[in-house]
Amino acid sequence: MSQNNQHNEILYELFGALCNESITPEQHQQLEEILATDADAREKYFNYLELHLNLDRLHDEQTDAEFEFQPHISPASQTNTLPENVWKTSQVLLLMSALICVTVIVSFVALSQPQAPALLSQVGPAIPALDESPLAKVTQTAAVRFAEGAPLLKVGSPIEEGQEYAISAGQLQLIFANGAEVILTGPAVFESQGCEHLAVRYGACSVYAPDGAEGFTVETPLSNVVDYGTRFSVNVSEAGITDVQVIEGETDVRPVKLDPSCDLPPKRLTRGMAQRLTTNNGLVVDEIPFDKSQYVSQLPDRIVTYTTSKGPSNRAQDLKCVTVQRGGKQYQYEIEDLIGVELTHYTGKSFLTRNDGVDPGKDDNSETLRRHLLDQDHCLLTGVVNPGGSTSPLTTPPVMNPVNDPSQPNTPGMAVRFHQPIVNDAGPDIVLFDLQVIVHSTTGDAFYVTPLPFSSKLKTHKVEQFDIDLASPEAQLLEKFWLHIFQQKNKNQQDAIQSISELESAIGNGGNWHVVGAKALAVGIDLSDLGVPEGQTVDGIFLQDALDNQDIVDPVFIAGFPPLKHTTEK
Repeated sequence: MSQNNQHNEILYELFGALCNESITPEQHQQLEEILATDADAREKYFNYLELHLNLDRLHDEQTDAEFEFQPHISPASQTNTLPENVWKTSQVLLLMSALICVTVIVSFVALSQPQAPALLSQVGPAIPALDESPLAKVTQTAAVRFAEGAPLLKVGSPIEEGQEYAISAGQLQLIFANGAEVILTGPAVFESQGCEHLAVRYGACSVYAPDGAEGFTVETPLSNVVDYGTRFSVNVSEAGITDVQVIEGETDVRPVKLDPSCDLPPKRLTRGMAQRLTTNNGLVVDEIPFDKSQYVSQLPDRIVTYTTSKGPSNRAQDLKCVTVQRGGKQYQYEIEDLIGVELTHYTGKSFLTRNDGVDPGKDDNSETLRRHLLDQDHCLLTGVVNPGGSTSPLTTPPVMNPVNDPSQPNTPGMAVRFHQPIVNDAGPDIVLFDLQVIVHSTTGDAFYVTPLPFSSKLKTHKVEQFDIDLASPEAQLLEKFWLHIFQQKNKNQQDAIQSISELESAIGNGGNWHVVGAKALAVGIDLSDLGVPEGQTVDGIFLQDALDNQDIVDPVFIAGFPPLKHTTEK
């Protein structure tokens, strides 16, 4: 195979992994490096992305036997509709064009390497049919990563009998039809063999079997652990070595019969007992010290998921509600339940608008301001982004003058003030959404957050991992948007905009349609991490990018959660 063919094969493999959401962090980094230096690769990427989006749209708009195209019609031209047969002709032409493109790509890859999988299979993830009564389903995920080639799961996904699943990191919570609850911690490989049977080939799982779930069995390479109304953990090494810890209740540990001469009796374990099964010229069973920490009772407090309105391409647009786990319990907040913000300080480079490209600074409406892109709408496509940053946390109060004073320059970054003080309660107290381009860092762009008013008794916290990141099954693809960039006046300054007043008055570049897709990431900020005592409040927060790479955080929505005493559990 020629070097050029090898290069193209790698490219299309990365494109496919990106579009079917199975791309690994290493592949993300590789793709980003290629696109940054290779103009031909960028052109291939844009063509592939456009093809993928067109196929998605065709799939979404397909009905039983034909496609029905609904062209975008502005209010002024709604009466000037075209005859139905014209749209059907256009639809057929578009479908034929898409199929021809797919055929060309598939043929190219097939000629390059006969053993390579068909590229068409990488265009979108397979979505299992939802059984009315699945034997088990996913109820929660936390920072989960799926192994390469493994089926992807998200909240609500059914677990199919006999299907092997593999996670390389993070956690999944499953609930079985009989009520048994299981938390799997990656790396782990598992499959279900019925509504009362989970086979764990590798990894750790914690099981809670309430009344009615007695008899639930966890199968490992060396044992079957049968529940009798209990909480227990099972940890399986790559070699199959199995540790069982019983937190409460009782379980039977039944060693497997490796050969005819191996016939070890089952062992009843009760609360506080632990056992290890291994092999040494046969199966060996040993008592081991009890370790309660092996049992995971719940997933960590975090932003669990969010819902949005859908735009013209059936992708996310405006935030509708947020589901968050606080103190081990889930709460769902509608957008009107959240505590809004006012942007009070900004140094930075750019802002985002909807796909109409309208700049609030140039719309001849004195009541609309650029800052309102962040603090007066719920859209995840708009915001005042790319704020200034620092490589180290704040140690002194930030300078936030409405007009920049060169003798005492404003502190790089941005600040928001909440419409009412935010109480430090259990779990996350604040939610921040970030717009992340799909070829950038999987975990999101790191940033510093400092409580306001500033106090030496409090502290700055560095956020390095989003709860819902690019690899999360809960991250939603966004509608197209426009990026508006301010001209850099002084090369010695980090940011083009030095104050909140300049944000409104500065001349931008008129904006450009952002061709590369993006997703909405979300992270919960716990005021305890900022040194705020429980029950105490903050008025606002100061944000700075961590400047750990060339990409800058893009906040598109920030809000506070109300105190839990005013909140009803989901």
